[in-house]
Amino acid sequence: VGLALSNWMIEGDPGADIWAMDVSRYGDWATMAYTNAKVRENYSRRFSIRFPNEELPAGRPLKTTPVYDLLSAKGAQWGVAYGLEVPLWYAPAGVKDEFSWRRSSDFEHVAKEVETVRQGIGLSEISSFAKYRVTGAGAAAWLDRLLACNLPRPSRMTLAPMLKEDGRLIGDFTLANLGSLNSASDDWFLAGSGVAEQYHMRWFEAHLPKDGSVSIEALGAKLTGLSIAGPSTRNLLEKVTRSDVSNAAFPFMAISKMDIGMAPCLVGRVSYTGDLGYEIWVAPEYQRAALQALMAAGEEFGIGLFGSRALNALR
Repeated sequence: VGLALSNWMIEGDPGADIWAMDVSRYGDWATMAYTNAKVRENYSRRFSIRFPNEELPAGRPLKTTPVYDLLSAKGAQWGVAYGLEVPLWYAPAGVKDEFSWRRSSDFEHVAKEVETVRQGIGLSEISSFAKYRVTGAGAAAWLDRLLACNLPRPSRMTLAPMLKEDGRLIGDFTLANLGSLNSASDDWFLAGSGVAEQYHMRWFEAHLPKDGSVSIEALGAKLTGLSIAGPSTRNLLEKVTRSDVSNAAFPFMAISKMDIGMAPCLVGRVSYTGDLGYEIWVAPEYQRAALQALMAAGEEFGIGLFGSRALNALR
């Protein structure tokens, strides 16, 4: 610890991966009352066996999205990422999350979620991603220096690794050029690891140009997300929007503003499941409407909900 701190003070970098003791793991949700609840829980379990994927309940739920109750009614079993409740998997009535050293109670149900995505359409809640908006006259040059990728053209996205000066990977993002979608020509959107939001903001702010030509904002709860994936997702999207989402008009890694039902959204054609898919970013006041529109229109295609455990199996 002493070596890491001295390196950090002198060199500006701890010289090693110290994530396990980095205070940036905690946001404003880690209040004194929350901390007290978690400390008591951990102390009471100090001699208990901890199972793989086990989620502990103290201090939860604290941060939730606008569709928390809708997904809970569908059997969502919740975990937490950077303080936010995230759906891990969906349990039928009477089934609970029971942990084991072998196969836990979620195994067969996660398998069904995977099958739903592969054969029809799966929908997941993705608000736990970190979201950033980068603007300013120097934004393009700054991003070009910071990220190890070619900057995308307007209305396009790309995968964007972020490296330290010595070449070590410290972040992996999706970068979108929103210049043609908004009034400002220098308007960029980044999505990345939710648990590393504060860590990455610290890095971003430390490397901003001193002339004020670049501004970056962590959007946090100002933007929520849904993702649809599977072979029938384009058919679903065609039913809920007037925009042209054909392969020619909306190819892989394209991004555009469009209405989903009556909800104004930012939609990107990208998926982490390996299937045809789309990420849908929407202001929190419209997330319920977007979810309900997608679920209603998707019934004929066999739409189903899937959580992060199915996503990890699909990746």
